[in-house]
Amino acid sequence: MVGITTSTGLGSGLDITGIVNQLVSAEITPKANRLDQKEVRLQAQISAVGTLKGSMSNFQSSLSALRGQLNFDGRSAISSNTSVADVTTTETAASGNYNLSVTQLADAHSLVTDSSLTAAQFTSETDVLGTGTLTFKFGTTAYDPVTDTYTSFTQNADKGSQSITITDGSLVGIRDAINNAGMGVTASIINDGTHYRLAITSTTGEASSMEITVADDDGNNTDASGLSLLDFSSSATNLSQTHAGQDALLSINGVSVTNASNTLTSTISGLNVTLNSAGTSTITVSQDTSSAKSAINGFVKAYNGLVSTMNKLSAYDPATKVGGPLQGDVTLLSIRSQLNTILASAVDGLPSDAPYRILADVGITRSSSDGTMTIDSAKLDAALQNNPKDVANLFGDQGNATDSQVSYVESLSDTPVGNYAVDVTSLATQGTFVGSAAAALTITSGVNDTLDISLGGVAGGITLTPGTYTAATLAAEIQAAINGIQTYSNAGLSVTVSENAGVLTLTSNRYGSSSAVSVTGGTGQTDLFGSSPVATDGTDIVGSIGSAAGTGSGQELTGDAGALGLKIKVTGSATGSRGSITLTRGIGVQLDALMASMLDTNGMLNDKTNSINSSIDDINAQRDQLLVRQTALHDRLQKQFIALDTLVGQLTATSNSLASQLASLPKIGG
Repeated sequence: MVGITTSTGLGSGLDITGIVNQLVSAEITPKANRLDQKEVRLQAQISAVGTLKGSMSNFQSSLSALRGQLNFDGRSAISSNTSVADVTTTETAASGNYNLSVTQLADAHSLVTDSSLTAAQFTSETDVLGTGTLTFKFGTTAYDPVTDTYTSFTQNADKGSQSITITDGSLVGIRDAINNAGMGVTASIINDGTHYRLAITSTTGEASSMEITVADDDGNNTDASGLSLLDFSSSATNLSQTHAGQDALLSINGVSVTNASNTLTSTISGLNVTLNSAGTSTITVSQDTSSAKSAINGFVKAYNGLVSTMNKLSAYDPATKVGGPLQGDVTLLSIRSQLNTILASAVDGLPSDAPYRILADVGITRSSSDGTMTIDSAKLDAALQNNPKDVANLFGDQGNATDSQVSYVESLSDTPVGNYAVDVTSLATQGTFVGSAAAALTITSGVNDTLDISLGGVAGGITLTPGTYTAATLAAEIQAAINGIQTYSNAGLSVTVSENAGVLTLTSNRYGSSSAVSVTGGTGQTDLFGSSPVATDGTDIVGSIGSAAGTGSGQELTGDAGALGLKIKVTGSATGSRGSITLTRGIGVQLDALMASMLDTNGMLNDKTNSINSSIDDINAQRDQLLVRQTALHDRLQKQFIALDTLVGQLTATSNSLASQLASLPKIGG
């Protein structure tokens, strides 16, 4: 507090300043000290709440690994002969042994300029070959390199053709143009000791072989000069084939397998196998519990850290008689209570005969003395080894369907747990566009070679390669061209083109009302699809989850009313009852929701902090009021003592005057 000084009393000789300051201090200082002590306690509480928030946030982070099935479906895979095959695995792999016998590795189609041709005898990387346009198609090539006979080419419907305009006709310029086209073809320049040669290589697989046709700026597209040196088609085979495109050939447990690449990603469910050489190897897949154990150990460690923090903040030391900053705090007591409720309760939605319904069932118990968790490793290991899916249900957010073609997608945090019947009125369909007449099989440039496409509401256009086709090869050509449109591939859009008695049908790869596909124009529209083709938009699934109709979007059905927010995916061909799906919200999910609500900007911890800050603001207001009171008290006492001093001075003067007068009186009897 600020003191106010005055001079010493002149009439009385009293130390008025000292007396007034001491009286003011005696009145004000105890109150000021109480405010200071209260603020210290409040500041300690703010710091304690911050510490608690940090510990709760760390605990919440540990819970993410417990959600879903991923960490509980771990598998390990070992190849007995890594020189033949390497292997990695996912959670969907089934435990067991797989005997591989590799007889042939996949190879890429490779072509190179023919240095036996005079025009292809390049002595420098900058030598000019020619300019014009290169068109690459991909498919299966029938070619005999011994006789240099090109018999036929069959289009790969899944790989679109692509044209490249060559403006820099040097070997380097052509190489860079091919590599920059992003079509899965690589080009390089090789010096064979005598000449520089341009090598062109596709991706592996028999159906990824290349057909290269040329529009040569020199006016002749097939002669052995200019850009025509790169023609490899039925028109001319000016390039030399160094490797034929071929598939990998192998057997797995006696079953013959053909694969376009040396990486098998879907041949054995859940395994990625890389073939390295011909030979044999045994792949062994077994349960791997390390990820699940790590997730559970992290959860227990983080929880014990949170408990330790709460115990420290709320502790009372009988020796020092000092309590923690949050001793007896109702917010901390509420957090403990809500944690205890979740941890001590069985998971809702699990059947009564589920092997694991509480933490103790998998060997996780809590100490009665300090509340920390311990793990019975042997019991947990047995649970993870024998019933990993049930352990996942104990912790995670799961939807388990009785129909193998009904799968859980997601749910809201407040979707009620429980068992819901699934009923399908109509399945989702794909958008189609069906021609009204058999397609013309001869494509002529500038006459009937273009089509304008609308797929999923996105416009695109294609130009077909002139020539005479069969209905099947024409369907493959159209499919490859549409799926080669970059805008579509970027958006995950594609089509399948099929034919029946020469009539073409486009089918969207998507399901639902957003899967529309149609041919909207182009010079080939009528020749290829007739005068009255029929476009049919896809439809969304219609059905119910629980007692109420759901909302369909493609093959996904989202529950309303009692099953609000529960989303499932339905495939297959059956309508009517599709069994049921049981939604459970495990301990990890419940704890995560609890931590999120408490740590939210509108949660109880922020409310606690705001309340403390409000109390500190109130203390500052009380200090201001106390200062005003101090000043007023000081002024009042000062005036009183000055008045007293004046009175004493007056009395002293009167006393002195009387004394003087008495002294001047004649003495009696003197």
